[in-house]
Amino acid sequence: MTGAGQPSTTHDNGAENELRRWMALYANLRIGDPSWAHSSIADLTATHGTYHDPSPWTRADEQQPGRCFEVATLWAERAGWTYIEGFALAPSAWPFPVFEHAWCLTADGLVADPALPDGTATGYFGIALSDAYRREQQSNRGTNAVFASDPANPLAGINEQALREGLPPSALAPRTTNPPPIR
Repeated sequence: MTGAGQPSTTHDNGAENELRRWMALYANLRIGDPSWAHSSIADLTATHGTYHDPSPWTRADEQQPGRCFEVATLWAERAGWTYIEGFALAPSAWPFPVFEHAWCLTADGLVADPALPDGTATGYFGIALSDAYRREQQSNRGTNAVFASDPANPLAGINEQALREGLPPSALAPRTTNPPPIR
């Protein structure tokens, strides 16, 4: 899948499969108890997220590694892009090439990653969030991360409420209206 839940015209099945494999492993690291809607952020992401191919960063602003939650929020606000939180696959980050990450989708449904330099990530799998839900959660949690633990504010921890209760329908961004071009 690509866009916000739209079928991909072409994509790297290997990257998507590798992301799904790692998320299945991470989902085994249960955070809550069996009564929770989701056992982990990986389970939440696998349930509500979609796969996205990487796209080149086309902005003059330099990408800012290590600040994904902050800069994805900045660009969602500045450019009106859709904020996505989930997992990125970066084979160079071995032995753990899949990690929690945030990026954006443009109005054309293309990935815009203001944090990772081009070529670092070979695939993304995440949840496209509505602006209202993102802003509410960021405000409530006191951090730019909606679900994950943000290195900029580690005391915020993970979003246990989202794992315990699940996501309300209003949490998900509407699908992009312009599918990505066929490559």
